[in-house]
Amino acid sequence: MSRSILTSLVIVAALQQVAATTVQKTSGWCSPNIANVLGNVTVNCIGVDPRALKRLNERLIEMKLDRDKAVQVADEWTTKYKELETQLRAAGDDGVLSRQAEEYLRQGELEKAEATLKQLVSSGKKTVDAVASHNYQLALVLELQFRPVEALPYLEEAYQLRPKELKYGQEYGWVLLDQKDYTHAEPVLLATLDNARQLAKADPTTYQPQVAAALNNLADLYTHTRRLKEAEAAYREALDFYLQLAKTNPDAQADVAMTLNNFAILHGLTGHIAKSQAEYQESLNTYRELAKTNPTYLADFATTLSNSGYLYYARQRLTEAEAAYQEALEIRRELAKSNPAAYQPDLAKTLTGVAILYRHTKRKQQAEDAYQEAVVIYRQLVKSNAAKYQFEMSSTLWDLATLYDSSQRQKEAEVAYQEALPLYREMASISPASHQEAMYQEVMQRHVALISWRLANIYSATQRLTEAEAAYQEALSNFRSLKNYSSYQEDVAHTLNQLAGLHVKTGNLTQAGKEIDEAIAIDRERLKADASGAADDLAQSLLTASSAQQDSSAKCKLVREAASFTKDATLKEAADKEMASCPPQ
Repeated sequence: MSRSILTSLVIVAALQQVAATTVQKTSGWCSPNIANVLGNVTVNCIGVDPRALKRLNERLIEMKLDRDKAVQVADEWTTKYKELETQLRAAGDDGVLSRQAEEYLRQGELEKAEATLKQLVSSGKKTVDAVASHNYQLALVLELQFRPVEALPYLEEAYQLRPKELKYGQEYGWVLLDQKDYTHAEPVLLATLDNARQLAKADPTTYQPQVAAALNNLADLYTHTRRLKEAEAAYREALDFYLQLAKTNPDAQADVAMTLNNFAILHGLTGHIAKSQAEYQESLNTYRELAKTNPTYLADFATTLSNSGYLYYARQRLTEAEAAYQEALEIRRELAKSNPAAYQPDLAKTLTGVAILYRHTKRKQQAEDAYQEAVVIYRQLVKSNAAKYQFEMSSTLWDLATLYDSSQRQKEAEVAYQEALPLYREMASISPASHQEAMYQEVMQRHVALISWRLANIYSATQRLTEAEAAYQEALSNFRSLKNYSSYQEDVAHTLNQLAGLHVKTGNLTQAGKEIDEAIAIDRERLKADASGAADDLAQSLLTASSAQQDSSAKCKLVREAASFTKDATLKEAADKEMASCPPQ
């Protein structure tokens, strides 16, 4: 069972690491409102009318985003706002409706701006440029209302009419990518990249950043579709562009650091550890210098420190891992003091990382303290946004519970398992909409099974047999459904074995016999494929079966067979003890 648990934890850790540590590029228009230290994250954005900004912040509060994501979303929103404002201001003979839509935009009356722009789309304009422009403008105002799916048909129309207009391809490809429609996004992104390359030949200063941005989008698509060689090539070319730009434009240093961080994550996934480590270090050096004069880069610096700490830990370079985690922890503690709502999620992530390190280095008390601090933070975060943080909360509770379990602190382990179990149940109950989500759901379902199984062991050890039976049954039901796991048969047999043992204790020998017969049948099949791995499991099942037997001859036959299989000293001793009362053969 321990090998199966490890596999599950590795999958979850990988999902957490990839999902949580990518550094995103922002336009720099927006910054968090640090005066708002207790409530939701709000932002200030340069060049946005206060009335429209109020509308944006209301939406951000509804979305309950953490600080980094809120700023990223606000930057993207502001870029679209400014683009639409510029387009409307530059309108030609559509002046009246365009000016009206512009005023609604500034007022934050986005629905009225949408209605006005729909009039322009349906106004019967004859020129292709005008029709494409009106569709694009309408798409932008829909995106400003966070309705990207509704924007897609208008973006498609603008792109089909004027495929060489760079901004149409950029926006259409980006929205498709954001909606995970990779099949339709790829040809648009490739065409947009080619278009940007052609434009950069005549005007490299203006269009080289666009080439790099298009390459980053392609790298994102390739990463999500597991085409890691193509992702690496796209990141490499984007990085080369940013390094060239940084020679004359210091602002591009942040793009260099961002791309290096993401490149390092990719190389970590593909096993190029030395490259990943070097890229993290270069990214760290750049962010460290940027943060000296601009504290807004401290958060990205801490993220890259945490990433590098994870890599050092994976390579068993524990001194360097601890140093990186501790520096990230120090930065995130200070950031969280000024704005808890914005920075506590990052602090909790680093605490769980350093707790894993402490546990690995046998510093159980320090690991417990770090886990407990992270759990306190996650409890608050789950109250405000359960869907976003319950995975991190449940994973941290699982780690804390297994720490207690390994220290024979069953009461504390039980409390942590019981708090984690309903969170995992809820995540396992969500209907998957994609293959990736189906894989995620299976991981969650496996954790339901594992926690139920461990709780059953605790209940059984403390003679709460009714509770133990219910927990074993839940574990068994979930293990049976996990046929994509190579170990599911082993887990089913193991749980049947324990259920049978429990039913022997309660005198339900008929039920025990059914369960142990199924466990033995599974273990015999496993033995054919893996003699060394299944032998002790079969021996244990045979010994359990012997305890349910009232016929002494049948009992002795099972015990002798168990003794012939097992290599485990404890099982061998148990079998020999039982055979002492059996007649010699």
